[in-house]
Amino acid sequence: MKKLSLIAILALTISANAAGFTGGASQSNTSGFTGGQAPINQGGFLGPRYGVNSVKAALSAWDDTWVEIKGKIISQVGHEKYKFSDGNDTIIIEIDDDDWGGVSVGPDELITIYGEVDGNALKANEIDVKRIVK
Repeated sequence: MKKLSLIAILALTISANAAGFTGGASQSNTSGFTGGQAPINQGGFLGPRYGVNSVKAALSAWDDTWVEIKGKIISQVGHEKYKFSDGNDTIIIEIDDDDWGGVSVGPDELITIYGEVDGNALKANEIDVKRIVK
């Protein structure tokens, strides 16, 4: 009987923790790849994230800093390289052909890019885009 009670308590404890943390204040996310929403059937933290959310901040951020920025792709400047603006500043972004995820974007469409800063001492920071959401 003790074993059955112990198993029942353990099962309840595990099922209560399986969904992930969803509490906290409602604030905009600053980085990450889920846009503040956990994928279906996979819990997770829905609060603010670390990183940057403006082109100005990305231009001065450390290498590999996560970014989540809303803006527009203004033009293509090379193979997989584009000029991106958040309405205030511009930065070069790199979107690998396989990272488009079937999304087609025109220069007047507002999108959110998720990725990381690609920076070094010899040139201006760029953003390596991992995901695009319209």
